[in-house]
Amino acid sequence: MEITIPHTKLIEALEIVGRISTKHVTLPILQCVRLEAINDKITIQATNLEINVELPLEGKIVEEGVVAVPTQIFLQSVQFINQTELTLRTEDQVLQLETANSNTSIKTFVVDDFPTLHQLEGEESKIQYATFSYGIKSVAFAASQTSIKPELGSVFIQQKKEHSLTFVATDSFRLMEKTVSQKGLVFNQSIMVPQKNAIELARICEVVKKDPIFITNENQCALKFPSGVYVSSRLVTGNFPDYVQIIPKEFVSHVTILKEDLLRSFKKTNIFLNKFRQVSLMVTENNLTISSQNNDVGHTTDTIKASVEGEELTLNFNQQYIMDPLSHIIDDSITLNFAGVGRAVIVQGASDKNLRYLVMPMNK
Repeated sequence: MEITIPHTKLIEALEIVGRISTKHVTLPILQCVRLEAINDKITIQATNLEINVELPLEGKIVEEGVVAVPTQIFLQSVQFINQTELTLRTEDQVLQLETANSNTSIKTFVVDDFPTLHQLEGEESKIQYATFSYGIKSVAFAASQTSIKPELGSVFIQQKKEHSLTFVATDSFRLMEKTVSQKGLVFNQSIMVPQKNAIELARICEVVKKDPIFITNENQCALKFPSGVYVSSRLVTGNFPDYVQIIPKEFVSHVTILKEDLLRSFKKTNIFLNKFRQVSLMVTENNLTISSQNNDVGHTTDTIKASVEGEELTLNFNQQYIMDPLSHIIDDSITLNFAGVGRAVIVQGASDKNLRYLVMPMNK
């Protein structure tokens, strides 16, 4: 194989596929990208068997061929080239990176070991990349980090109402739901995308910046972009928890405060958190008092002016669980809706009702 490729285009392609390729004990080929130059088309592929990506490359084919080359070594080598274009040429089992003033040799893998990737057939819908990515990023942090219950380690995507998509993630201690606009979309099924894969789908959307075709079937989903970039992910099988049933319908207290005031208090209480990262929230008339205590360090209490409706009460939380959703709330003020002692709290923006965050309190 021998091809000539613009340097910037190769960097862009490798940065898209670079996070897909991973080291694998039993399948070392998965740390490679597959570079193919056949029939006047240059394509690059990567997979970790969970998520696949393929994209076209601009360039000139001098001699056709296919090669599997370690992604990170390839990317790092190309990053230090400062020429406008470079030549990629294979000799035996070595890939030569050549420019006017440099030459780099990279040992390659047996290309036949690279998995065969197929494009998906299924239900197709055009989606808006920006809001799709935003929906995933708004909820993904709340997914479980363990694989014991795969459905809890996923991002759940469904269409609850017309012209929108709703994204949900939960680890059973907290739950984040975000609804985003998707004009004209008709999505007839609900799917669960593994959290890491969902984050990659969002990242690629933000890199490509074009509205893709969203393809789904029972086992996979895919994004097909106008530029030829194609990424697919396996789906989680099973049933996502019926989370609507656990969201409180009635509340005993509503507290509205400035988001920045709450974040400022949390920075202070963070210094005195114990090993359980426990913070106490006490609702009183016109105030929210936040405190934390560590027997080895000390204690702090901070009182914030708030608009309070309802009963006075005190609950303990994992502070990180309360802080995590705040960066995804665009309003300057947030509302904490308390269902009662020992029951869940719902956090929302004061005006944005398209986001709901549920968090369970800690036992003392």
